[in-house]
Parts: sequence; C-alpha cells; structure tokens
Amino acid sequence: VAWGATTVVVRCSRLASSPTTRTLQYQLLGAFVWLGLAALLTDQTSIRFTPLVVASLGFQVLVVSFASFLIWFTLLRRYPASRLGVLSFMTPLFGIGFGVWLLHEPLEPNFIFGALLVLAGIVMVSGYEWLRQRFKRNRESPVAPRSS
Repeated sequence: VAWGATTVVVRCSRLASSPTTRTLQYQLLGAFVWLGLAALLTDQTSIRFTPLVVASLGFQVLVVSFASFLIWFTLLRRYPASRLGVLSFMTPLFGIGFGVWLLHEPLEPNFIFGALLVLAGIVMVSGYEWLRQRFKRNRESPVAPRSS
C-alpha cells in the first residue's frame, strides 16, 4: 500500500516535474524521520556493529535505498506506472531466484508453481494490449478459399 501510495503521490503532485534527485531526497528523509520515530517508540535504538551488520547496512543504504529508488523515480518519470508495476510483482521472484543462486537455498515445487502463476498473471495483465492486437489481426486476415 505504501509503495503504491508513493507512486501516486510522485505522479500526481509537484514531484512529477521536480528532479529525480529531489524526489529521492524527500523519500529518504521521510523514511528516516518515520523509521527513526518508530524505532524510538518501540525501543529499538541499540545496535551492535559487526562487520556483517556494517556490510548489510551499507548494502541497504547504497543499493536498496539509494540506487534502486533513484532508478525507480527516473523510470516513473518516463513510463506509465501501470507498466512499471510489473517490476514490483517480479521482486519476490528475483529475491527467491537470487537466494537459490547465491545462497544455494533449495528451490521448492510450490515456489515454481507460484512463480508460474505470477508470470501468467503478468502476461495476462501487461500483455493484454499485445494479445488483443494479435487476435484482432488473426480474425481480420482473409482465409483463402478451399479448392474442391
């Protein structure tokens, strides 16, 4: 819901015409304030820095929060949100796929079945216009008469 609301706000407010870096700045500043407040309210403010924690935090800050949002907001200015929504649906598939590839986690039949359903849904929704044009073209093409 929050991701969708963010997309709507970016597309329907003055942010739609502001630079991508400004949109990213507002997004990250807002997340910092809200998550900092949530951490204070839930008493989750202590941290023990280890090399793994620092590496994980660095990845989250640089790749997830900075690079991916910058790319997302840039794409959002160039393409309709409905077409970009496909990327959101693909996120869990990429996550599991990279877990199998990089972490050697087992690939379960339930995931494969679920992934095929997600992909079928994406093709049906996103490929609707292409499929409609293709079937329309097939119906309009004249059929050669059969010789007897």
